[in-house]
Amino acid sequence: MQLIVKHKTMKKTIIAICTIGLMAFTADKFVTVKFTEPQINYHWQNLEGIKAVVDRSDLKHNEAKFIIGSIDSLQKDIARSAKVDSVKVDSAKLKK
Repeated sequence: MQLIVKHKTMKKTIIAICTIGLMAFTADKFVTVKFTEPQINYHWQNLEGIKAVVDRSDLKHNEAKFIIGSIDSLQKDIARSAKVDSVKVDSAKLKK
């Protein structure tokens, strides 16, 4: 009888450990991308230009709305997470 109880307890423990292990893979992971201020301004202006072109295009309304919404979402996330880093970086290193 004790062997069956130990077996069930061990089985529950293994299932709990596996569940916790699998949950670790679904946790949020953060990616940090560094741009110089001129680079981020350049890409921001490109995104604004793409939105303007899509707005004037012959795409169906729902397609254009999807593209513009996606770009707006990206820009909102960039603006929310952007931080100014005062560390100077040698521009020669960035070109490599």
